[in-house]
Amino acid sequence: MDPAAAKQQIIERIKQASNVLVTVSNNPSVDQLAACIGVTLLFNKMNKHATAVFSGQVPSTIEFLQPEKTIETNTDSLQDFIISLDKDKADKLRYKVENDVVRIFITPYKTSLSEKDLVFSQGDFNVEVVLTLGVKDRAQLDKAITAHGRILHDATVVSVNAGNDKAPELGQINWQDPTASSLCEMLVSISEAFGTGLIDNQMATAFLTGIVAETKRFSNDKTSPKVMTMSAQLMAAGANQQLIVSKLEPPAPPPASSARPVPKKPPPEPQTPPTGVLNVSHKPEKPDSPEIEVKTGEIRIDEKGNIIPAAQTQPTTLPEPVSSPSSVRPAPTSDGPIPGPHSFLDPSSHQPVLDTPFSADTKPNWSEPKDTFTDDPLSNARRENDQSMDRGLSAIDNARDAVQKAAAAAPFDPAAHPIAGLGAQPLSQTLHPTPPPPVPPPLIPPK
Repeated sequence: MDPAAAKQQIIERIKQASNVLVTVSNNPSVDQLAACIGVTLLFNKMNKHATAVFSGQVPSTIEFLQPEKTIETNTDSLQDFIISLDKDKADKLRYKVENDVVRIFITPYKTSLSEKDLVFSQGDFNVEVVLTLGVKDRAQLDKAITAHGRILHDATVVSVNAGNDKAPELGQINWQDPTASSLCEMLVSISEAFGTGLIDNQMATAFLTGIVAETKRFSNDKTSPKVMTMSAQLMAAGANQQLIVSKLEPPAPPPASSARPVPKKPPPEPQTPPTGVLNVSHKPEKPDSPEIEVKTGEIRIDEKGNIIPAAQTQPTTLPEPVSSPSSVRPAPTSDGPIPGPHSFLDPSSHQPVLDTPFSADTKPNWSEPKDTFTDDPLSNARRENDQSMDRGLSAIDNARDAVQKAAAAAPFDPAAHPIAGLGAQPLSQTLHPTPPPPVPPPLIPPK
């Protein structure tokens, strides 16, 4: 059918009809649903009884158009509810609306009436025109429509399709416009034939939604000067273009970091080295870190138990041990053995042993009673040792005197004595004076 002739026939048939059913395919697009909402609102404003039916799930993309207020999921509202009564029992019939209730008053004629005199039944579908949007064939009709074959049999079926795809002859009037960008564009073009100023902001927003969806926000080849002019007219009628673009904008792709992260393995727990073991690190030292070589016997420990490197210590001369019973170190106590001065200690496990603080009630573990000393400087054995030493010194002095006398009695020979020839004189003083008496050892050994 010629598009222009089909368009004119649709205009004439809509003007004649009072009850119009508007429906879409069983898998509608945004353009189909937006056109269904817009044209249903337009017919109702023309005082037509228009009903939009779609039993499927409306996408959330067009929730801002409030489709639940316009689109119904079944055809129940298309049938009349009939109350039958014997005409010989009825004289007058009137109704009155009170708040939300419609009251029907029946005046009986020379008798009384009760509920037994009334008969209730469902009437035929009150549909004169079925307007299908985007439906190519009967298989694409919504199941709510196909469930009642009487609707399509008694009403005039009109199909509207946009694009180059040739649609089969579905109904009595088939309008297909290959140059149209969308169904909404086609329906807006026939609205002017019904009157001026019919499209309000709600209809304009619905029609512009379909156009924006099909033109991909005016970016594809369906965008024409006619489409841009019509969109400007819809915006002038109150269409909310910013709302439409924001709702139809595709969702942003998820960021690359939204991928499920791979769980990291927990770090291994540090192992505590066994007691008495010194671990040597094999990691390279820092360039500015000096190398220190520690040899056996060069480790010093201060009074708090801290290790002093050999570079921080001064060489000291240890006192000679005194071979007396008092110089012997005390035996180990219950607190443990006392380490020697040259013990190679493990700094990770060594715990220094400190003596008990000195007080008036305590005494050092190295103190002993005076009567335990066996070496008495006033004893007879000590005096005998001193006398033996004195006798030895006297013998040395006698030998020295004899040597000096022999040298003095010998004639002087300068040739045999070159030192004397140079004017050297014999020593006039004793070369080996008598040493001082020996000092007895201290009574208390040094600590």
